[in-house]
Amino acid sequence: MSESESIKANIAFHEKMFFAAIATLITLLGWMASNYTTTNKLLLVSALVISFFAGAYVVLQYRLIKRLILELKNV
Repeated sequence: MSESESIKANIAFHEKMFFAAIATLITLLGWMASNYTTTNKLLLVSALVISFFAGAYVVLQYRLIKRLILELKNV
């Protein structure tokens, strides 16, 4: 496998993880918006913390994909 093919495979993997994290984030935010009055406070806080980390993961994945694309340009 050449270096450019390896970078392309890494980009494809990280894109999938990026979109999965976005889907998780949107789902959690929607769940919190619809259930904030009826759910346990601990569960709501846990979902908020997980949403925060999912958002941070989205940003990190975006930066990594961007870096891999620039690396692919230079190969």
